[in-house]
Amino acid sequence: MPTPESELFKSQKPKVPPTFDGVDYYDTKAFKAAEDAIIREQWVQAMMTRLLSDELSRCHRVNGVNHLEKCGHLRERYLRQLAMSKLTGAKFLQQNYLDKKSEEIDLEAKVHPINKIAKINNGKPPPQQLRRFSTHPHLLSSAPVLSTPVSKPGEAPPAKEPPPARSICVAGTVLTGLNFTKGGKDPVAMKDEDYPEWLWSCLDVIKTKSDKGTHDAGDEFSKSKKTRREAVKRARALEAAGGLAPPKIPVQRQSINLPGAEGGTVEDNIDAIHKREELRKAMRKERKAKVKETNFLKSM
Repeated sequence: MPTPESELFKSQKPKVPPTFDGVDYYDTKAFKAAEDAIIREQWVQAMMTRLLSDELSRCHRVNGVNHLEKCGHLRERYLRQLAMSKLTGAKFLQQNYLDKKSEEIDLEAKVHPINKIAKINNGKPPPQQLRRFSTHPHLLSSAPVLSTPVSKPGEAPPAKEPPPARSICVAGTVLTGLNFTKGGKDPVAMKDEDYPEWLWSCLDVIKTKSDKGTHDAGDEFSKSKKTRREAVKRARALEAAGGLAPPKIPVQRQSINLPGAEGGTVEDNIDAIHKREELRKAMRKERKAKVKETNFLKSM
């Protein structure tokens, strides 16, 4: 990154001063050159301030000792740079006038940017401020609702709303096809209050029992979408509860070496035979399930 003191940056120094004094605003090239010079000068001041600040910070932290008395010239230069880069006034004046006297001269000669803006806006009507009025009266529904409804003397209290229907069948509906006795008639739906209370929650109890399941219920690699979904749900619940149980991976999908080596003991060889037999059965079971699934899809 170039610095203000590098030779490459000094060679690219603009030939115009960093100010808009005496620049014709309608000359695009001259205006752009002055603007670039001002931006470059502001960047130089900001970069020099940053470099001096870095040098001062290094001076203060040499071997844990305060060396401020040895960096006095740097501190004076840093304060001067801050005073140069911190200009007072609006942002437009900061970018156009570096000297207050030049601004006063332009104001007296009526060539200030404020005068040019006023000249451009001359003859245009001032912006109108539109006020909107509403002709609608206040709505009565906007009043707060009373906690106790107001009723007139002698007026009957409002009737209570009936409870919502719990059954999807209206009372008196003939349930065709539900008769299981020989020569009997199809049952007829009754009112909701005629059924026992335990009947409405019996399915919820069965659902609660089935949701518990066992720890190993559900296979992540099953061909049943429902079983895979239950396995994923159980794994997420275990992870949220902070469980450390590793995921169950089938034997035929594990990338581990089977036991057994040349010159091993009898116990090691027997263990290797059992592991290979277990792997063979698992692979055979998977192949049979795959063939069964393929045959089922072909028959559709």
